[in-house]
Amino acid sequence: MKDIDRLLDPATAGFHRSWFPVALARAVTVEKPLGIDLLGTRVVAYRDPSGSAVVQTAWCPHLGADLSRGEVIEGQIRCPYHHWQFDRSGACSHIPTGDKIPQGARIFTFPSAEAWGLIWAFNAAEPLFPVPTIPGITERDLTIEARQRSTRPLPPWVATSNGIDFQHLRTLHGLSTSTPDTISVSDYAIEYRIETDRYLQHGRITGTNVFAQHIRREGLDTYMLFGGAPIDGGSSRGFCVVGVQKGGDEAADRHLAAARLEGVSRFVEQLLAEDDPVLNTMRFKVGVLTSSDRHLARYFKYVADFPTGEVPA
Repeated sequence: MKDIDRLLDPATAGFHRSWFPVALARAVTVEKPLGIDLLGTRVVAYRDPSGSAVVQTAWCPHLGADLSRGEVIEGQIRCPYHHWQFDRSGACSHIPTGDKIPQGARIFTFPSAEAWGLIWAFNAAEPLFPVPTIPGITERDLTIEARQRSTRPLPPWVATSNGIDFQHLRTLHGLSTSTPDTISVSDYAIEYRIETDRYLQHGRITGTNVFAQHIRREGLDTYMLFGGAPIDGGSSRGFCVVGVQKGGDEAADRHLAAARLEGVSRFVEQLLAEDDPVLNTMRFKVGVLTSSDRHLARYFKYVADFPTGEVPA
């Protein structure tokens, strides 16, 4: 697939217009800015006085200092070099010398959101679609645990293909699951549902970098979200979220929910440990496909057609 080959070339690919997980929500604070390599550049994340997350480009337009090395002053980021200060819209609000603020003294503020224990940023001036969700549940109904994973030498959409690669669930992970007859493909998501009397798997890919699913086995519901963010054209940083439905107010119910969450976490860690040696060493290409790869082939077309663009200036 020639279009997919284009997305594997860092010189020509660009980045998808999607919601990318930037950091664990607990790592982003009011007191100290956090610097993250993302989308072939660097961003800075912090919270304003109301507690809302702000994600901005990290290079000062004066001389290019890294703003994440600076400070948060009354909800604004201050450059460590000459103390130029930028508000949450990205406009320079103060220059200590008293010079007139140049028109170009701005940084880009990404559309951002906080969900599933993560801080997200959208790679465009305006989001094309809502923040990813987990099928069949709302965040307030779950006890969740969010973790940052290691980096991979692949763009995030390659790992996301796992979510629709039903063969690998049986061959690599040894899971007894079936392949859905059909999948639903829209402009910005792919969704499917497999259900029997004893089993449910409801999966959704949002954008090209997030796979979330609701699984029911033996009457137990579990929820998972896997997200990746491109560090540059050839590598990505992963995050995962696991969840179970909240217990009641009784201590025994809360203890049971915590025990179930621990069990789901172990299951997910096993899956990731089995995936990692393959994904971290493969030389990915779309090669010879068979009829069993029909959903995977449709996913690759979806990825090739997905809107891309550079990080806004």
